[in-house]
Amino acid sequence: MSASRAEPRPSAGAVPSSALLLAVLLAAGWMGTATAQIVGPPVRLTPDAGTEAPASVPAPAAAPAAVTAPLPVVVPAYPPAVTPPPAVSPVVARPAPVAREALGAPDPDGAGTLSGPQGLGADPWRGIGRAELLPLIAALPVDTPSPTVKALERRLLLSAGSPAVAEGEAPPPRRFGALRIEKLARIGDPAGAADLAALLPAALAADETAAKALTDAELARGGLDCTRAIARGKSFASVYWTRLALFCHARVGNLAGTDEALASLRNSGRRSDPFLMVADALAGAAPPPARSLLLRQGEPDGLALTLAAMRTARIGVPPDRLPLDNPQALAAVATNPFTDPATRAAAGERAAASLFLDARQLLDLYVQVPPSGDELLRVGDIARRDRGARTRALVHQAMAAAMDGRRRIALASLAVELVDPRLRAGPVGGAAAGLLDTVSPGGDAAALAPAAARLYYAQGRLDQARRWHDLALRSGRSADSAWLWPLAVVATRRGGDDPRALAAWLEEALRGADAPARSRIAGQLALLQAAGVAVPDELWMQATDGAGPPSGSEAGVDPALWQRLGDAAAGGRVGETVVAALLLLGEAGPAGLPPVVTARVAANLKSVGLEADARALVREAMAAIAGPTVPDPALSERGAQ
Repeated sequence: MSASRAEPRPSAGAVPSSALLLAVLLAAGWMGTATAQIVGPPVRLTPDAGTEAPASVPAPAAAPAAVTAPLPVVVPAYPPAVTPPPAVSPVVARPAPVAREALGAPDPDGAGTLSGPQGLGADPWRGIGRAELLPLIAALPVDTPSPTVKALERRLLLSAGSPAVAEGEAPPPRRFGALRIEKLARIGDPAGAADLAALLPAALAADETAAKALTDAELARGGLDCTRAIARGKSFASVYWTRLALFCHARVGNLAGTDEALASLRNSGRRSDPFLMVADALAGAAPPPARSLLLRQGEPDGLALTLAAMRTARIGVPPDRLPLDNPQALAAVATNPFTDPATRAAAGERAAASLFLDARQLLDLYVQVPPSGDELLRVGDIARRDRGARTRALVHQAMAAAMDGRRRIALASLAVELVDPRLRAGPVGGAAAGLLDTVSPGGDAAALAPAAARLYYAQGRLDQARRWHDLALRSGRSADSAWLWPLAVVATRRGGDDPRALAAWLEEALRGADAPARSRIAGQLALLQAAGVAVPDELWMQATDGAGPPSGSEAGVDPALWQRLGDAAAGGRVGETVVAALLLLGEAGPAGLPPVVTARVAANLKSVGLEADARALVREAMAAIAGPTVPDPALSERGAQ
């Protein structure tokens, strides 16, 4: 059953009695809102009751006090608990009436490296003006664990196309091109940002924030071209560019240039500035104690430069100085060989969770963490106490040393179990999948099969997923393997047209399901429907005990964005649809939001021709909930002893 007006309703004569009952419920709720929803997953329109308050985001752990012994690596769990936006108002305000407005010439910053089907089509910004678009571009998410969200955002920003400019409209404070360059740099794509900047040199030359963001991203990624970076800052006078000049002089051993830049900085900088302290070392002084470098007290836009200078000066970053809220800076810490290996692994895993490092880089960090004593023989016990980066590193090392087949299967199972469901699709899941690649899907690994298939489906590695899924089915149907059916349908695009299979799966999944499991089943139905699977009304009623599909208000989304998404998709406004979708997904991504949000986003993306992106979002969200239970932090006894 769908309460969205996006799906065509059956004829009156074909509506079953259960649907008529729901129709009465719908009539009491958001009927006015529903009329505005052109495309979307099922949305319950009844008034909300008993909506729980959103969980708060846990505060970062306090940094340990300075002691002489090495400090433990303190990195809060990631992704953090998601704080939903304010709850949806029962009455969603209608958009302002459309008014005729004379348009001037298109914005001159419409160049892009992607055009046509590679981008978002021939005219992605049709129907939205520049003044309305620029704040939306500036608000796009940066820190997301979703590969699909980041890829879609990159495609949006690199697409050629200009928003309309109203006749007589004043120039904006920041240009369209500069905002796109900055956003590309901040999401960790300095190469894309540089390519776009090459097409829009005037936009970058007039926007210091974008120029700094691009330079910071290149510093964090490594391989900075100093000549090009210094030329980029010639039109700006801030101290950032003097720091960059000093760094570049020091990197090539130009002591005269280093001293000259340092003298200039000393006249304007604070003695406690961490960059100045490191710059002294670059100029030949003794390196400062690492713990004296309070990275958060430096210039707010100078952290990347300070970290790069620390690496050049052979200064490591202590664990209690990690810039925990900056994944791009954490990636720079992870690649600093003078930082201790455990801290690098912790920083690198957090950076990889936000897609600033890939799985291969993460595996390289894991192998450098030194075990202590017989830790490699006790990784199961260690994992019951600690599910952090160091434990995952030990599991990978234990696997490399294990020869016994049963122990290798146990270690692979532990590695898969240690992956947060919301990170299965990204590099952290990819690192565990790399370890799983060394295990054959034979009968002695049957217990591992459902989890292995789930991880491979999340990664989009369908051949490996099918082999493990087949093993799970051959080994006897279990509750865990039954839950794989909807994930396989959305990942492979096969089986969704068989209503008997859908009904059989639902019956098996609901057997003995408690309230949380029923909630996940309802989420799976919404995601299946968004992927194009027809879900009959009676199955919705069966899955929800007659309550009907989940609603947008229960998801706690921004009502304006919720409605804007449907309106833009109904109008065929591709760029605006993608922007609204990205803002709704936010930094939580599809695996961290209520499934009904991802389902609605996917349905609307599909309606504007972005079916592959929609299906990938659904796959990521489905992989996070495709199990009968939520992973228990306390691991089972089948650890690798």
